[in-house]
Amino acid sequence: MRQRMHRTQILLEPEQYRALVELARLEGRSLSELLRELVREHLAQRDQAADVILARQMAALERIRQHRQALLERRGGVPLDIDIAALVAAEREEHDADILASSTDDRR
Repeated sequence: MRQRMHRTQILLEPEQYRALVELARLEGRSLSELLRELVREHLAQRDQAADVILARQMAALERIRQHRQALLERRGGVPLDIDIAALVAAEREEHDADILASSTDDRR
C-alpha cells in the first residue's frame, strides 16, 4: 500500500534545476521521485550524524562516571565534602584584596 504524499513547492536555482532534471533523465526517473530519494538520503545521513554525536556524548559521560568512581575509591568511598559557597566567597575576598593591594601599590 502506498503512503499518502504531501504536495509542496520549492524554489530552485536554475543550475540546481538543470542538474536535477538531467540526473532524473539519465536515471529514467521523474524529478519528484529523484527529489524524494535525495531528501530521504539526506535525512538518513542527518540521523546517522546525530547518532554518532549521541554515542560520543554517552561515551564521554561514561568516562566521567568511571573517573568519578575511581576518585571515590581513592578516597576510601568518602565523597569530597566542600562548602562551595564558602570557597567561592574566600576566593572573592582574596581576589578583592589582591586588587586593593595592587591599586595602593600603584599610588606610591
